[in-house]
Amino acid sequence: MDEQTVFDVSAPWSWNARHFVERGCERMGGAEFLLYSDTRVAGDRELACHPYVLTNSFGFPEKGRLAPVLALYLDDHFPPLDVQPMDKTDVTAWLNLTLEDEIACVLSLVAGIRLRSGGQVRRFTDTASRGTPEFLRHRVPEWTATEHPIYPVPEQIGMESLDGWMDRYLALDREDAVALVRAARQFRDALWVADTDPELAWLFLVSALEVIAGREALSGVFPADLLRQEKPALAKQLLEAGGEAHLEAVAADLVGIVKATARFMSFVKMHHPGPPPERPEAYAQVDWSWSKLRKAVGKVYEYRSERLHGGVPFPSPLCQVPFGGHGTTTADERPSSLAAAAGNAAWLSKDLPMHLHTFGYLVRGCLLNWWQKTSCSADGNEEPVEATTP
Repeated sequence: MDEQTVFDVSAPWSWNARHFVERGCERMGGAEFLLYSDTRVAGDRELACHPYVLTNSFGFPEKGRLAPVLALYLDDHFPPLDVQPMDKTDVTAWLNLTLEDEIACVLSLVAGIRLRSGGQVRRFTDTASRGTPEFLRHRVPEWTATEHPIYPVPEQIGMESLDGWMDRYLALDREDAVALVRAARQFRDALWVADTDPELAWLFLVSALEVIAGREALSGVFPADLLRQEKPALAKQLLEAGGEAHLEAVAADLVGIVKATARFMSFVKMHHPGPPPERPEAYAQVDWSWSKLRKAVGKVYEYRSERLHGGVPFPSPLCQVPFGGHGTTTADERPSSLAAAAGNAAWLSKDLPMHLHTFGYLVRGCLLNWWQKTSCSADGNEEPVEATTP
């Protein structure tokens, strides 16, 4: 086999598809897949990004029921595959997704909607073929709707909102493409369970940010300075207890933990999208100035760590249906009461930083802005196209 056409097992399947076309691999046929959502897609525009074509299939979701809203066609240029080497454990690009569901995750992030592949529905053998129906592995995705959603998503999007993003995905380098699909899957899965298991959705959303934040290295930062920045109260106590030498010694031991938090916060600071275009009354708004937003995001990160490592559930008010968001009003960005209680617990307003859908907006905006910037850098384009984050 030509060395240039060997299958790259350390890249997403969907990313490889474009690059085998560019390497001149022979066309082996084509396949069409249906992507399901509870959000309608408007417009009859067909979006082509070789070897993919995305078409509006005009599925009409009814309340509580998914419908096939998009058809994804793949012009298959894959070469014969080498056997996966098994001389060592290698999860460099492990995604546990089919090729078309990788694309569904990416488009879910772009549009901010639930989107999942049901599998293949048609196989093409040549360019003149009308294709052969093939539903052997096709399954309608399972999803549970609720009457009052915790995480409101758009009832309808336009095909134009998806335009250009597949090109941006395929313009990424291999490592960035893997990171993007992993983060997009976390985001998509968060939307999928948000209304039935909001705590799990919180964890997925934080993880989505962590995946990409891990690509942004923090170098040239001294551990003591990092501890002062991220844990000022602790740094002050250490200084008072033993001076600068004591602070530096403890900071060196804690640098792994503190650096992960600092990397997370640095990523949000650099890429957050700013306030949403449509907002509720002032009393229910999140303060998007960085000094306040940093504390709010830090509180979410703290709750996530307590949930994973201590089994402490997320605050009940952050897992409830937000006020508003029913067509006549915009959903509250944060709980607006001075305090809240549930069972044997209580929380002050300052410890209820934002609702789940607000954090989802923040996460999506950060990921789209990073993706846009990174893909432009990869293809040499200095003028990124604005990432819309409704």
